[in-house]
Amino acid sequence: MQSEQDWLSQEDSAERNYAFYMRMDPEQREFLGPIETAFDPIFGREVRQRSARAGVVRGQKPENMKEYRVFLEPLPHARMDHARDLQGWYSGKTDGNDWKQRDRPCMTDAILTQPYTGTCPVMCPFCYINASHRGYRATGLTMVPMDYGAHVRKQLGQMKMAQAGYFSSFTDPFMSLENIYHNTQAGATAFVEAGLPIFFLSRLAYPDWAYDLLRRNSYSYMQKSINTPHEDDWRKLSPRALPLDAHFEEIRRAREEGIYVSIQCNPVVPGITSHDDIEQLIERLAQAGAHHVIVKFVEANHPWVPGMVARFNEKFGDNRTAAFKELFIEKQAGAQTTIAEEYRREGHTRYRAKATECGMTYSLCYEYTKKDGRWRSMGPEFLTSEQCHGHRVPWHTRRSNGFEPLEVCPPSGCLSCSDANEGKPRCGSELLGSALALKMSDLKKDPRVTVG
Repeated sequence: MQSEQDWLSQEDSAERNYAFYMRMDPEQREFLGPIETAFDPIFGREVRQRSARAGVVRGQKPENMKEYRVFLEPLPHARMDHARDLQGWYSGKTDGNDWKQRDRPCMTDAILTQPYTGTCPVMCPFCYINASHRGYRATGLTMVPMDYGAHVRKQLGQMKMAQAGYFSSFTDPFMSLENIYHNTQAGATAFVEAGLPIFFLSRLAYPDWAYDLLRRNSYSYMQKSINTPHEDDWRKLSPRALPLDAHFEEIRRAREEGIYVSIQCNPVVPGITSHDDIEQLIERLAQAGAHHVIVKFVEANHPWVPGMVARFNEKFGDNRTAAFKELFIEKQAGAQTTIAEEYRREGHTRYRAKATECGMTYSLCYEYTKKDGRWRSMGPEFLTSEQCHGHRVPWHTRRSNGFEPLEVCPPSGCLSCSDANEGKPRCGSELLGSALALKMSDLKKDPRVTVG
């Protein structure tokens, strides 16, 4: 059998990440059992596994750790009995009125899902999920909530209003664990069968069933996250991702099958990519058939900045990282560091022009400028589509035969609906018109919609 040390030393792997985080927390390594091989009924075969005690934050006290069975194939993961509730965006419309916070920029509403959580195995060096010390990321484990499809169906059955299911803003929905647990497929199927749209955001290959589900609702759409046109750089930016040419082929397939394609160029990392590089990427996306591109420059929580710089330096060398570090200087509210605004504005001006020239629409994601002492979204300045994800997706409300679209929804979504209508939401719902950070408890409420 392969030795533990050989297994832990594999380059750019989830196993290496697992080893790294465990060794960063020496107290936690005392609670690792030996690797053994035993039969597991879900796999239906013998699997390498070990016992472990882990906490949800690095440095957790032993009495607050939980006992897990860690399965080491196809990547280190453990199982959870309870999944996280469905919810809307994390911030609401008025959060930006506090000078310590930033505006909510998202005009495209969504229901956030977590078919998997913890460490994402694509292993991007800029990933805020893998960099965090919370939510099992400190262990390097991917966590799998059991019976996720049943959990989603139950929650959808309790909801009176809903939006497109977002699979997923946390970890890649098509990771190798999906072939075993089918959490993404089961959760997305529950949305579609309830009459709701979905969208997938991935750096991996779309399975055939994903295309099938996307075709079943005209408001559903494909999203991919691609941030360089160069394969060599792509392999370093997203080590376990699908090759670029394969991504472009999947975009062509989606376009041919009548599926709307919205691409996140996220994040742009100056020094690693240039303005010319992003314009070249936009041209390739348009040639493949993408409808829309969303561009966001890299940012990081203040304490993580040295670690991000170190990771880029390891992968790209001193010269390219020095150019990045020189621009990575803007301190914003919410403890975020990002690229200097002058460079970002120059980029967005060029990228929007290129997207328009190529027949695509354009938007931003979490891009800010300081105005009147507040951090305000730059999105409206550069938007050429109806919503920031490109595709117009209305809210859906429960009817006797399932969810149906609320056609009165304006193209702009809830974020600016009231602002453009004398302070009154067009649907008549104060809850939706407030564009709050909606929790499951809110989604269960009758929005009291009146359609004029």
